[in-house]
Amino acid sequence: MPAFFHHILDDFLTPAFLEEVRSKFHFSETHRMELRTVAKRMLPLMRKEAFWERKKYRMSGQCPAAESDCVSEIVVMSLGRGIDCLQETYEKRELLLSSYMVETLAGEILMRGYEAYRQYIENETGLYVAGYHFPGGEENFPLSMLPDLLKECSLQITCNDAFCMIPNKSVAFIAELTYHENVHCKSICFGCNNKDCPNRMRDENRQ
Repeated sequence: MPAFFHHILDDFLTPAFLEEVRSKFHFSETHRMELRTVAKRMLPLMRKEAFWERKKYRMSGQCPAAESDCVSEIVVMSLGRGIDCLQETYEKRELLLSSYMVETLAGEILMRGYEAYRQYIENETGLYVAGYHFPGGEENFPLSMLPDLLKECSLQITCNDAFCMIPNKSVAFIAELTYHENVHCKSICFGCNNKDCPNRMRDENRQ
């Protein structure tokens, strides 16, 4: 079970990262110190518990994005239970702004995890990510497949009857991989129709 991407966590407390999150989620300038305080409480928890895993997966039928020579794998990422506990502590104390800061900071870390995964695949395997498929996001990938995917890939992440993953700050997807660079996916947001999503990657925003 590999630890989460170290270079992402190393940047977590940098002024550049925190300012990007502050601006992106419209925190006021007076909230800079509070945002940094929340981030400082999150970082040791993530260094201890955050991880990601990958496992080969046999995708039934033809791969959607690549015509041939396609392989696929299940990928899961999680920031761990400590982040959930921290957010719950803020909520119990009615520190709702701090709780929301945990939500936005965690979401930004996971978004960067997708790009780190793509770079890892290219650098370590010579393959390219042709597509990302999320349970519940497409007709061929129903949400009902999530429990089996988690059982197959990781014992550290489960989901409840409502298909909410535990720990909460976790993601799971099927990565479609190809040897052909010309069919690689530009980003995690490629093909998504939600143009107003605050997490939309920069290259997609320019389209």
